[in-house]
Amino acid sequence: MAGRREQTVARILDGAAAAFAKGGFAGTSMEEIASAAGVSKLLLYRDFAGKQELYQAVLERTLNRVVEEVPLAASNDSLQALIAVARSDPDGFVLAFRHAAREPVFAGFVADVLERWVRASEKLLRPIEPDPTMRRWAAEMTMQITYQSIITWLEHGDPARDEEFFRRLLSVNRAVAKPPPAPHGERPHGERPHGERGAR
Repeated sequence: MAGRREQTVARILDGAAAAFAKGGFAGTSMEEIASAAGVSKLLLYRDFAGKQELYQAVLERTLNRVVEEVPLAASNDSLQALIAVARSDPDGFVLAFRHAAREPVFAGFVADVLERWVRASEKLLRPIEPDPTMRRWAAEMTMQITYQSIITWLEHGDPARDEEFFRRLLSVNRAVAKPPPAPHGERPHGERPHGERGAR
């Protein structure tokens, strides 16, 4: 009996994710969610007090998967794992990283996850980017490009070409993260001449 109820809740969350991913929080009604899930409104209210609680449940399910299944290492493996999670839950991924990121009530959930990735990216960039301002910029841009590119690929790309998409996205991220060569005779900001010591 409990298993059947869990299946029903999962079905409701799937339907809610699909409905919310299309219309966002304000633009989606409980009637549309019930229709997408193939259940009655009465069944929705049995497990969820209202639309906000349902939205949060969908959001938490997706973000928990990202946190649990994607290694926090800003690596090739992490990027592949993130694409795999997005592909397995496209509606939830779009809901979290397109809609919820712009919803004042829910933006904090997404911001916390993204900040963890920005910090991991900054750590990876430290050996190649001495300027902390540029390093933070590159880390944030890499995260923005990654998540928005994945959303666009989910909407328009062929799942059979996910590996090709991964390689393309990887090359874009590397181009953003790699500092350009400094003009002749100049040093990157924050880099001291060889042998120069700090102020005494």
